[in-house]
Amino acid sequence: MKKHYLIFSIISVFILMKASAQNELHYGMYMMHQPLFNPASAASYDQLTAAALYKNQWVGYEGAPTIGAFNILKPFNNSTLGLTITNDQIGIDNNTGISGSYAYKLQLKGYSRLAFGVSATVNLLQSDLGEVSISDSNDPAYSRESTGMVAQPNFKFGTYYFNNKFYAGLAIPNILNNKIAKEGSGGITEFDVNTVHYFLHLGYRFELNPKSDLNVSTFIKQVSGASLQYDINVQYEYMKKFGIGASYRSSNEVLGIISYQLIPELKLAYGYEYGLGEIGNYSSGSHEVMLIYQFTPPKKTIISAPRF
Repeated sequence: MKKHYLIFSIISVFILMKASAQNELHYGMYMMHQPLFNPASAASYDQLTAAALYKNQWVGYEGAPTIGAFNILKPFNNSTLGLTITNDQIGIDNNTGISGSYAYKLQLKGYSRLAFGVSATVNLLQSDLGEVSISDSNDPAYSRESTGMVAQPNFKFGTYYFNNKFYAGLAIPNILNNKIAKEGSGGITEFDVNTVHYFLHLGYRFELNPKSDLNVSTFIKQVSGASLQYDINVQYEYMKKFGIGASYRSSNEVLGIISYQLIPELKLAYGYEYGLGEIGNYSSGSHEVMLIYQFTPPKKTIISAPRF
């Protein structure tokens, strides 16, 4: 186990260092490890669990986003504590987030549970103005190489309902709006209802036979001033070990996913995303890799959310 832990830790650190900011993290394998965006979903885990994600978006497109994320959570009876570190780079803007979360679950009728989660975050924002191409080299707005790192607080909130076959979650990934202000004024943290994102995610597992499952899920995003965006995902899973699936996103993108349980504790997943719209003419697609590690072998439980 110590050897596996060391390998996972090294890979996780590499993922975070490799990610070099979109307003909200944008990745396709949301169903694999939902505590990355909804703190309440951490309450559905029974063991110490860690996950690492890396995404290289729109390969070949200059200034395209790259994402690195790491999450670790520890359950204590009905409560769960978690830590999440993310790095989101797009163009000259870099955003590193460090979040501590708490989730609590309530027992409902039968095998159902309802969880609530909150998270406190520090966002470290920085813009490298030296990378901007300008026509006037004496422009004072771009005379510095960097704005310097600005630390700003934020909060997340989520709810999560689950049983053995179904889950439904609602999350607000960032309640406050963080941004870098003009030179000399540092950063701005404010509440603006027009910048608040709402995430709704649902999933259901159909048992085809004792060895095979069909998992379906959707992820719906809404923010003021933008059209509703949704993902639809279908995955076939064999022996709870091998999975293959496909997703369609309303922003005209398709995603293929393949996953494999390498050992009882460690799962590896890979996703390839391709844009069917105009941006597909300038990019060779997007790549995602995710590792999920349970520090003790999975055990049978009375109630657990579907694991895709």
